[in-house]
Amino acid sequence: MNQPSRILCGVLLLSGLALLARPFLSAPVTSPEGALTKLERQILPGIDLDLATPPSEPGTPLSPLVSTGDALPAVEAFPLYGALNDGSPRAGTLRVDIVSSLEKADGGRADRRWLVEVAERFNQLGERQGGQRVEVVVRAIPSGLAAQMFAAGTLKAAAYSPASAQWLDLLRHQGLATRPIRSSLVHNASVIAVRGSVWRRLRPEGPISFAAVVEHTLSGQLRMAYCNPYICSPGLDFLHTLLWLSAGHSTDRAPLRPPDLSRSTVTASFDLFQQRLATTTPTYVEAIQIWKRDPATFDAAVMAHQSYLRLKLEPGFEDLLAVPFGSPQSSPLVALPWTTADERQVLERFARFAATADMRESARGQDFNKVPPLPKEASPPAASGEVMRQAQRLWKLRKDGGRTVYLQLVIDTSGSMVIDERLTRVKRAIRVASAAINSGNQVGLITFSDRPVRQLPLAPMDERGRQRLVATVNQLQADGATALYDGLAVAMADLMRARQKDPNGRFHLLLLSDGKPTSGLTLGPLRDVIQHSGIRITPIAYGDMDAGDLRAIAGLRESVVYEGTPQRILPLISDLFQTTL
Repeated sequence: MNQPSRILCGVLLLSGLALLARPFLSAPVTSPEGALTKLERQILPGIDLDLATPPSEPGTPLSPLVSTGDALPAVEAFPLYGALNDGSPRAGTLRVDIVSSLEKADGGRADRRWLVEVAERFNQLGERQGGQRVEVVVRAIPSGLAAQMFAAGTLKAAAYSPASAQWLDLLRHQGLATRPIRSSLVHNASVIAVRGSVWRRLRPEGPISFAAVVEHTLSGQLRMAYCNPYICSPGLDFLHTLLWLSAGHSTDRAPLRPPDLSRSTVTASFDLFQQRLATTTPTYVEAIQIWKRDPATFDAAVMAHQSYLRLKLEPGFEDLLAVPFGSPQSSPLVALPWTTADERQVLERFARFAATADMRESARGQDFNKVPPLPKEASPPAASGEVMRQAQRLWKLRKDGGRTVYLQLVIDTSGSMVIDERLTRVKRAIRVASAAINSGNQVGLITFSDRPVRQLPLAPMDERGRQRLVATVNQLQADGATALYDGLAVAMADLMRARQKDPNGRFHLLLLSDGKPTSGLTLGPLRDVIQHSGIRITPIAYGDMDAGDLRAIAGLRESVVYEGTPQRILPLISDLFQTTL
């Protein structure tokens, strides 16, 4: 064969091999294994990945999250509602501020602003106290977060109205006594919302109950979600009821006590429940958002009864069933030790106004005061603040059900992260939140600007591991473009390789960015990889960015986009670390 013929044969051979390989390379991804194969063969070879130089000096983590005032947000991070005029207090005005749970004081939501409406209408009456014009204002802060802020001394509001009186018991246990103004402003309840179609398949003729839902979750037949019991009232209520039931007290009606929490039968049952759990979110609002986007994500979720009634009106959720449980969500109103005599008198008058016929009718219009009866077998007696605190700690230590959590932090370090000290505040948030990581769980750090950088490979977070994480975060600098998808691809590949070694682990990715991708990959080549990665991706839209790309990512991975600002990024990351790690 002459030279030209050999060249022609070689070209034809290579072309044939390329044609044979093309179906393999372009085959659709349908599994985590296929996703990793595509990453390693088609995507990662085209990414210019840098490896950071390890820090020479170890860092020192801060003190534990839930008792550290530094981990809590400033009061000003939460909007003030109900104020007269432009919101600034005027001379001669006595302003009385109430911190309330979100479901009744979210001034930005027409269906969750009942207490704001009460304040606005009360202020229109022109009431006076001690020669001053009275003005009642409201801040909406999640009940558990507000309790932490009160206990830490970073919040000094005149009054507190949590969803549940359980938070008052926790405050009393921490040495902060409250003074009752009214035992209940409105009535709500904790419920498990269960898809009717799923329940009829599981028990065509059997009754639905709290114990039955727990039984089917333990057996792996029901996928369930609930929320962080350090923050969320229905989450705390659920944890208390679950442990009480596991301790066998649904028959003897005894309250949950400290010895119950160390019994092997209780801890083993809790571990198994956590293994079977579909997901845990900081509040139940995120679970509802995930569920609404994809009703097949899970079969049941814990929430307030008011939110259940709203969700039941959504297309695809008409068949929801409610399983009430726990303690009454009575929204008490209390004064604090520093509340003045004049402020207490205003609060008494405000509470009487809130109980008038017009305000009660307004509350019913926002689905309060429609609560179902609480069945005795799922309604435990009140537990002490000491027991509730121990229950929270048990949840934190055992929430992973004996499995290792692997978390990749994927952080934007592009040039825009210098605006408003964005990167500086993220670095501080990670330093503080690192104290919430359970020992043994693994954390890695990938940053991205012009290209991705592996700052810290996945490693166990013992004391030394936390020090390495803090030291690595301390040296981050902002500069360059935004190769978001390059960083995401590298981080996903690391997690998928870790899963090959530990198939029983839990795999999470926290993605924070303040801008749209400006270099590197686009979503297109990664869409099926993300969808079939098996990784729970939690995007944070930081600053005032267009979150379109992050919403697309969240939609592929049964998640929601969290909105962060420099002022609120610390508590947000702290909550996510506490819930995930």
